[in-house]
Amino acid sequence: MKTLKIKIIIALAMLFPAVSCMDLTELNQSPNSPVTVSSNYILTYVLTGCARSYNSYGDVASNVSGAMQYNQNGTNQGAGEVNQLAWLSSSWSSQYDYLRNIKIIHDNAIKDNNKFFEAISLILKSFNYGLLTDLFGDVPYSEALEATEGVYFSKYDDQKLVYKGILEDLKAASTILADASIANYKIDANADVLYKGVSSKWLKFSNSLRMRYAMRLMNKKSEMSALGVDIVKEFNEGAANAFSSTADEAFVSFLGITAANSAPGGILNSANPNYLTKPCKTIVDTLKSLGDPRLQRWAEPVSRKWDPNVTKETTKTVKNIFGDSFSVVYCPITTTGLDTSLYVGLPQNLAVINLLTYNKGNDPNAYPPEKSPYISWMHSRYRANNETYIRMDLMSYSEVEFLMAEAAQTGGFSISDPETHYKNAIQASLKRWGVTDGTGGFTFANYYTNPKVNLNNAANKMERILGQKWIALWLSIESWFDWRRTGYPVLKLGPATQFGAANPIRYIYPVPSQDPKYLVNYNEAVAKLETTSYVPAGQSKDHTYSRMWLLQGTGKPF
Repeated sequence: MKTLKIKIIIALAMLFPAVSCMDLTELNQSPNSPVTVSSNYILTYVLTGCARSYNSYGDVASNVSGAMQYNQNGTNQGAGEVNQLAWLSSSWSSQYDYLRNIKIIHDNAIKDNNKFFEAISLILKSFNYGLLTDLFGDVPYSEALEATEGVYFSKYDDQKLVYKGILEDLKAASTILADASIANYKIDANADVLYKGVSSKWLKFSNSLRMRYAMRLMNKKSEMSALGVDIVKEFNEGAANAFSSTADEAFVSFLGITAANSAPGGILNSANPNYLTKPCKTIVDTLKSLGDPRLQRWAEPVSRKWDPNVTKETTKTVKNIFGDSFSVVYCPITTTGLDTSLYVGLPQNLAVINLLTYNKGNDPNAYPPEKSPYISWMHSRYRANNETYIRMDLMSYSEVEFLMAEAAQTGGFSISDPETHYKNAIQASLKRWGVTDGTGGFTFANYYTNPKVNLNNAANKMERILGQKWIALWLSIESWFDWRRTGYPVLKLGPATQFGAANPIRYIYPVPSQDPKYLVNYNEAVAKLETTSYVPAGQSKDHTYSRMWLLQGTGKPF
């Protein structure tokens, strides 16, 4: 944050080829200038970078995917941080880099009187600051991008003021985009890899984000009210024109042409395909109990299956409901305590020594520990450069409908009928993964008859809503944010966690500069954190188990 600068992406047109279709004569700066770059070019860089960074926080093998029991690591490589919840300090350099570029887009928009770019810059600013404060708590905000005015060590703003600014900026963006005059302002459709320059889509995205952050703050409603922010009103206004179908969803696709635009698990980014990371037993068993076909999109069957009905090894070809074929060796059971399922997840929070032999029984053969044939692997789509269902999601229609369902179930909002929104949310998630009525004999009506799915059968309807939302938010950091706020789903931890039987609740700040002027601001922010019983005595409050303002006084998640 010492300088206000933009990363010049020399090969931007190669990274995302659609941008090369721009008519340079229509850009508002000289394409030959080394110091001025069109907002169109910057927008592409920001959108793709933000999408990749945001998804990395919850993606395969991330700390959050381990904590939320989507994945576990199958050997000691990375097992400590992911499986044992031994999270280390993180970095926020990517987000502040994008924010510097977003400020340039905003400054250009004001200078050029381009209301469309102004609204987009406010939305993207809110998205990035929202992620930062969700992760860390108090963060540099009001002074963060003011280096040219002599501010070299930004203060960490109170988290509630950051959220206030986020909601104000989103409301301002929505107001701009809802005005009929927005049709007079253009951006290059090829530069906008999110919505191709369609202002109505950006309006729905802005309003959907207002819903997300309003619900994030529900446990702090009275404190936000004291700042002049009506959380219920913010939610209701957003809901009035938010995502209304999967066609509105905010996501960026992987192209799979270069490492920069390929999925992280593909060969262009990972020379050794990732068999290390396994689907967690928690999510696998949950999906099996529900008869949920999304399991077959996310995981593969074991390649060696323990079976009480065979007396000798028998190789069979197994097909899932989507037509994917797998060769599975059915093996006679030779010991007790084995998982005989076709889909076997790795239990959460195991010690390394137990990871190496889980479900192997007394098979004398040596297998690479990351490729144990008795545990399911992640589906091969997670080892591809690009694939139909692998993309960088920023926000889904399913999430919006779950927010509606939660608001309707809570009461006091303009939203009613929680069951209809709950059903819509599940169906939207199923559709996102290519599951519709008729797929392999699946029908939503039959799925909904499962007493573990039907909302009316739930003793705790809020837990049921958040449980299905956890499934729908597969490999998304949003499920962790929901869990912190509500305590749902109730996740039981395994035996080898580092600090006790609870998930972390925040990210540790980046390692601070040792300049005394910087440390004053850092120490002030850390002092406002509140330790929990999971923070060992004598350790800094800057800990993964310290409560940020958002969680203080709420009794959540523990």
